[in-house]
Amino acid sequence: MSMVCTGCGTPLQMDDEQERGYVTAEAFMREHPLCQRCYRLIHYGQLAKANVTQEEYRTAVMRVLAKPSLVLYVVDLFDFNGSLVRGMAGVLKNHEVVLVANKYDLLPHGTSMDKVASWLWREARRAGLEPKQIHLVSAKNGFGMDSVVINVQERSRNRNVVVMGMANVGKSSVLNSLMRALDPEDQTDSFTTSPFPGTTLGALTMKMKSTGIVITDTPGLLGTFRLQDRVCTDSLKQIVPKDRIRPRNYQLNVSQTLFLAGLVRMDFIGGQAQPFVVYAANQLYIHRTKLENADYVYKSQVGKLLTPPCETCDTSLRQLVSKRVGFKEGRPVDVVIPGLGWIRLSGKEVQLVVHYPQGVEIAVRPALIGNGRVRV
Repeated sequence: MSMVCTGCGTPLQMDDEQERGYVTAEAFMREHPLCQRCYRLIHYGQLAKANVTQEEYRTAVMRVLAKPSLVLYVVDLFDFNGSLVRGMAGVLKNHEVVLVANKYDLLPHGTSMDKVASWLWREARRAGLEPKQIHLVSAKNGFGMDSVVINVQERSRNRNVVVMGMANVGKSSVLNSLMRALDPEDQTDSFTTSPFPGTTLGALTMKMKSTGIVITDTPGLLGTFRLQDRVCTDSLKQIVPKDRIRPRNYQLNVSQTLFLAGLVRMDFIGGQAQPFVVYAANQLYIHRTKLENADYVYKSQVGKLLTPPCETCDTSLRQLVSKRVGFKEGRPVDVVIPGLGWIRLSGKEVQLVVHYPQGVEIAVRPALIGNGRVRV
């Protein structure tokens, strides 16, 4: 009999309906009990926020990694910078790491798989990771999962398989796909999946009947540096991609501004006229205007035309800070906004001022897609 929820891993209790892990006596007696939170999420799409601290998440992961393991480090290929777990590179040196880059299906048509894989190897090493293998996958449609299954079977060697990653990278979807392949007799989804960050609350261990492989799911770590962790659930639907990304190309001149809804403002203050290619959710509203009008547009339209943020989002999302970013002539680069997407610059000389919510950590990296002309 399981003493933890088989959906999210939190300890079960029958005393307080308002606390995490609440379960009725009838549900507790089932073979695979689900807490009330998971049940409502699965059947009604309702996510009750759980009072779980960042420290609790990290402690749960560190406890699982106390002994050498095969670690499947799941990252979101669309949000690679935002899906790197801070401060874990040193800890992972004691484990064999396989990097699983999920959501490959979101990248635009025509994207070179080989070039993306090479880019991932470079960026992983820049982040202090030394993966033994990298897999590009889509847990949504099963692409690439066969090679992950083979890798796990070959590398597990009687070690625990630990799956870790930031919240909302598709970790539970990867796990369910993996477990169905390892245990064909059980085709049910064992782990609760949802588009909302923080679904998994505690470590949950399962043993595959047919192979004997032991797999531990760890809670997804949350972080205030990603916009997807900061917006309300309604606004989250506006910034998380639902389908394959369609890059949007804006030819900008100096003294023009680009708004990514009301969350990010990019002022083009110097350099050569050039394309700004936006890689973000297709449903996210993008607005171009003159720099001289940008202050008025933001003040009058934030929460209206420029949504998100909406009225129910945290007010901190309207407290923008500014950062000056400049590049000389060179290779194309991405200006990355974790949890939202990125803007690809062509490599021409450019001077920018980027405005974004305080606490979000924008980054600059070599362009993920294409080193030459961008197909849009």
